Amino acid sequence: MSVPKEKKTVEVLSVAEVPAIEPARLGQFDTQITYRVDPLHVFSFRVPQTNLSAQQIADYVKKDYAKRKGIVGMQVEV
Repeated sequence: MSVPKEKKTVEVLSVAEVPAIEPARLGQFDTQITYRVDPLHVFSFRVPQTNLSAQQIADYVKKDYAKRKGIVGMQVEV
């Protein structure tokens, strides 16, 4: 018996054009996407593109959150 996947709805807070910070891309621009999973978890990432469609933004958010969801809420004993 498989466990159903938990679905999350996230809110995209901003999509902004920002200067690239990689030395090889100086003078170019990135798109910075910020999204909120819940009141305590807000994430931001950059992609080296501009003029993204809503579907492309959604795809990038899904991909970014997929990397993070195994870490969010993780407890580490120190």
